[in-house]
Amino acid sequence: MEVPEVFRFPFEPYPIQLDFMKNLYQCIEQGKLGIFESPTGTGKSLSLICGTLSWLTDHDQHKKLQLEQKLNILKKADELEVTSKPSANELGEPRWFTLATKNVRNSHEQRRIMSELNKILWQEERIKKLKQRVQNISSNALNNSESELHVFAANTKKYQTSELVTLEDDDMLIKDDSDEELPVEEPCEEMLDDTKIIFASRTHSQISQFVREVKKSPFGDSIRLISLASRQQLCINEDITSLKNSTLMNERCLEMQKNRSSSTSKTDDGRPLKKAKKSSCPFRDHKRIQLLRDISVTEVADIESLILSGKKQNACPYYAARTAISDAQLIVVPYATLLKKNTRESCGLKLHNNVIIIDEAHNLLDAISSLHTICIWGHQISQVHWQLLQYHQRYNACLSAKNVLPIKQLLFFLSCLMKSLGMHGKPSEHNHQVGLEVECKGDEKMYECSKFCVEAGFDHINIHALVEFCEKTKLPQKLLNFKPVTAEVTPIGAFKTFIGKLQSDRVQKDCAPIGETDWKGTSLMPILEFMRCLRNSDQDGRVLCVKKVLPSGGYLKYLLLNPGALFKDFVNEPRAVIVAGGTMQPNSEFRFQLFGAAGSAQSRIMTFSCDHIIPPDHVLPLVLTRGPSNKELDFSWANRSNLLDELANFLSNINQVVSGGVVCFLPSYDFERQVFEHWIRNNYISKLENRKKLFREPKEAKDVEHVLSEYARSIRQFTNPSSKCGKNGAMLLCVVGGKLSEGINFSDDLARCVIVVGLPYANSQAATLKEKIDYLDNNTASFLPEGEVRSPGQIYYESLCFKAVNQSIGRAIRHSKDYAVLILADHRYSRPNSISALPGWIARHLKVSANFGPSLASIRKFLSMRKQVEADALRIGTQENALSGGKTDSTTYSHSESSL
Repeated sequence: MEVPEVFRFPFEPYPIQLDFMKNLYQCIEQGKLGIFESPTGTGKSLSLICGTLSWLTDHDQHKKLQLEQKLNILKKADELEVTSKPSANELGEPRWFTLATKNVRNSHEQRRIMSELNKILWQEERIKKLKQRVQNISSNALNNSESELHVFAANTKKYQTSELVTLEDDDMLIKDDSDEELPVEEPCEEMLDDTKIIFASRTHSQISQFVREVKKSPFGDSIRLISLASRQQLCINEDITSLKNSTLMNERCLEMQKNRSSSTSKTDDGRPLKKAKKSSCPFRDHKRIQLLRDISVTEVADIESLILSGKKQNACPYYAARTAISDAQLIVVPYATLLKKNTRESCGLKLHNNVIIIDEAHNLLDAISSLHTICIWGHQISQVHWQLLQYHQRYNACLSAKNVLPIKQLLFFLSCLMKSLGMHGKPSEHNHQVGLEVECKGDEKMYECSKFCVEAGFDHINIHALVEFCEKTKLPQKLLNFKPVTAEVTPIGAFKTFIGKLQSDRVQKDCAPIGETDWKGTSLMPILEFMRCLRNSDQDGRVLCVKKVLPSGGYLKYLLLNPGALFKDFVNEPRAVIVAGGTMQPNSEFRFQLFGAAGSAQSRIMTFSCDHIIPPDHVLPLVLTRGPSNKELDFSWANRSNLLDELANFLSNINQVVSGGVVCFLPSYDFERQVFEHWIRNNYISKLENRKKLFREPKEAKDVEHVLSEYARSIRQFTNPSSKCGKNGAMLLCVVGGKLSEGINFSDDLARCVIVVGLPYANSQAATLKEKIDYLDNNTASFLPEGEVRSPGQIYYESLCFKAVNQSIGRAIRHSKDYAVLILADHRYSRPNSISALPGWIARHLKVSANFGPSLASIRKFLSMRKQVEADALRIGTQENALSGGKTDSTTYSHSESSL
């Protein structure tokens, strides 16, 4: 198909938006792997929607037209064969044999094409009927919504109070294969295997925002969209949602679906022994779920709307969304659902021949690594060991030898993990020999997977078979009835034990993924995840073993070093893959560490980067190499403490010329604390607050909203012409990579100047980072382009820094009429490698200044010019509004995004 010149768009697209959609269309049509960069505020989401859905619409029409044309050609070929004169072919075969062979071949091809056409026509007719059915139901149910919600509440309460599941000994026993109940699968008709668009984003709020954009697009009335999420987001059964923890929710939901009737066991003399009462979820009704599926497919709905519809219909939104996948054209999912193979397959989400779009992909490699990195602590291992030991002692006589063996193997495996962390029930000799300083620091060691298995002493055990045994027998659920206890450890001394406990708590918070710092229920689930990781190739990951003073506070952590190894399915199966974001520079990691490591040829990779939507004269990017007293600005770790006074004077001068908000990003939390304490001791705070009220990034996430609202209020107050307090705005101190460096819109006066102080390089001596750099140097050097003098590890190390810098810079300039000054305060930003790592729309206009005075003058001139233009535009707009009688067009689609 040819790339169209015109796309369906809610307004006249900007040239950069049109270029974006054309390149996106071409990338999908040619089956390439695309890296697309469009700065925030340029309408990236809308361009993705209109570009991909335009291609999908054209593709479906083109596919149907091609099938019809092929069918007509085959029919005409049959007619020509009948009317042609008989003659021998080149091989000398008889005419009748040749004709019969062609007829068989043509008939088979015609039947195949007719089958495909019938599927398409059947699907079109089916969707029409679904829409008509939903429309009829909606019109009849307008007055019944309140009563349906009352029924929903009553049903939930009924099942909560009277139909709770209880586990009995029959459920706790591990049965042989012949005794296991076979799952009953619902029959499904053969569906049309059409191409779908799968869109993934990091958070549910981003997904909801994307769905709202789809609604406002020209495709909002015709596209079939479904949003997938976990039970935590979609479940409406309060008996399950009250559990909070995702693992317990999944186990409870699956348990409620058994739907067995009550059964009573008796003793030899006929007395009743036990009774187990089980029930299915009240919202797991097949017909109601089908109805909710039809509603969700025919109407563009986000997760919140799907939940509301589920409550009205008394149907499960989680299973309705999963059953709607086959009918949907656009499937919207969070990262975890798409990137984790087990989750993806359990949802029925297929990659084959589909188009994958991954938005906000600037940290995609980190997201893949994080999703496949697992950390288990000593106390978790001891809890599971105790639970499994109690289970084995209680049911040993009832279990067959076939099932006792893997349980004993699992107990041995857990004891090996405990020994690797020094958990012997009493302090090891090592703890007595070393000093307190060494003990507090802990003992860290990195292993390859196979070497760790040998070192821990379980290399003779078949890990794969043990994982399959636990999954097949549902052993984690069976251990829920055994209350875990923490293994006792002989005290080392009150003070040392206290320090060890503090370290244990801190390590758990630092190492655990967000929302997973407290594994409730059985701890066997994370240990099973760790066992699955041990099956990976030695080349792709490492095991970090950390021993602590309190052995139960130590932990084992699997680190994924090669995200590309888990991305191979995305390179081989889909038609095309698009990774998109506002700041995708430097993109070398996507080319080499993601697509290249997954086996893709570099010729298949396509890149696109567009300028910002603002004119070039709306941004003033500067690199300042020297401060007000002509000191070189070198905020490296060894030198930054010598520049605290220079930084205060530097910011004080900026505050004098910038009216509105100034957002200053510092390289780390430690440095931010050091800077603020130094300013307090030397009375710089009052000097800075003569012109701007000073705010700091809060320590707790719950305080972010309050700080931002106060910051915005101060800017509105002090930039008001009637204000006579002498202040001209506010300043916000943030940290690169912190809570305010992503997802916050500092538009207009909220950020007339963004300053990034120093380069936020990570600690190169950290064990995990050193291992990652060594891996890249040893395994990815062949992917480097010709002429590249830096090693892969060095490129990765620098890209970590500049991805964070680019995200911070992107907080300002959020729409076409916005403007701001961007200051990079460090002489190292003037290096060619640093400039090339910045977004193109900044790098092309970047000015490097060696003198602070002229730079301050250029900032003053730029801001005064933009204010004058802004005032003129406001005056002209006011005059035009007065001439038109105050009428405005309220239907115009907003080009800008929401700000604070």
